[in-house]
Amino acid sequence: MTDKHDRFWEILDDMRVCMITTEDDGLLRSRPMAPHIDKDARTISFITDRDSAKVHELRSDRELNLSFADNKDMVFASVSGKGFVNYDKEKLREMWGPYAEAFFGDDPDKADAAIITVQPSQAEYWDSDKGKIASAIELTKSYFGDEKPDLGENKKLNL
Repeated sequence: MTDKHDRFWEILDDMRVCMITTEDDGLLRSRPMAPHIDKDARTISFITDRDSAKVHELRSDRELNLSFADNKDMVFASVSGKGFVNYDKEKLREMWGPYAEAFFGDDPDKADAAIITVQPSQAEYWDSDKGKIASAIELTKSYFGDEKPDLGENKKLNL
């Protein structure tokens, strides 16, 4: 893995919520989910209701997009890939935590839950080392000057 790939997985590892976008009868639908990042396996997983719309949508079209945003640190990522649904109880127990308990109760063995695992194929990230105030200054300088703002690193990756 390159440094760019390492940085991408570090960015995702710090994110607590992302928007997952699937296709529903020709329309795109996004909803917030709590990601479980597995840097070693290079996958992103989510716990969802076994009978959720996301599960049904992935049966007809596995392509999806994940959007991550941290406005405080000005770090963003977009992930394109394929989503796969599984019902592995051992993996479910491994992933179980406060977010899952809030929706499904405290016993993963009794939960009517499924796991969506995303295998990324492409990603892009924006990594600003400036923060909000410095970014605002860069944008202002650009607006009144001839230079483009320096808002940090932007990389597109094939995964």
